[in-house]
Amino acid sequence: VDGAPQSNGCNRTQTRTFKATDFCGNTSTSSRTISWIEDLTPPVLTSGGTTTSLGCNPSAADINAALGTATATDACGVPTVSSSDGPVTGTCTQTQTRTFTAVDACGNSATAVRTVTWTSDQVLPTITTSGGPTTLGCNPLASDITAGLGTATATDGCGTPTITFSDGTISTTSCSASQTRTFTAIDACGNTATAVRTVTWTSAPNPPTIII
Repeated sequence: VDGAPQSNGCNRTQTRTFKATDFCGNTSTSSRTISWIEDLTPPVLTSGGTTTSLGCNPSAADINAALGTATATDACGVPTVSSSDGPVTGTCTQTQTRTFTAVDACGNSATAVRTVTWTSDQVLPTITTSGGPTTLGCNPLASDITAGLGTATATDGCGTPTITFSDGTISTTSCSASQTRTFTAIDACGNTATAVRTVTWTSAPNPPTIII
């Protein structure tokens, strides 16, 4: 005779009772009780880390902290949590995924993933200058000097850099004058490149003196 299964949380037991009766009606009984865990529900898995967007050129420690850790709970015990990291993909914009797996004592499993992204750019922008002649002759106009100092363009493998410039003071030695314009290109990750253009001219604003 099998008794009804008994429940205590996740634990289950059931007893089977054997009865032997001989020809004279003498009886003897014996029983066997088995126990098991009934758990058909996967663990609850919770993952977390610092952030999922890391900005420019994070360190390996920063990436690891962002990919984070995970904890798991289960109604029938303490699950085992493991993780595996996928490869880093992308060129300028790079991503990596960490997959967490929780397995309980009955083999039920749950997974969770964290994907982090960042910009990988350690290459300086390429800056190119252009303008009018850099040797301007005598007493050039301000517009001629500006045209000679020129402009600049810049390219970058991971975006469009920002270009600024600053002009130095006019330097005069005897009748020779010069001025330099410095261009600066900065990309989104703060990598900086500079280029300069210097124009020269003869500064002789006064007429000659005639001696008689």
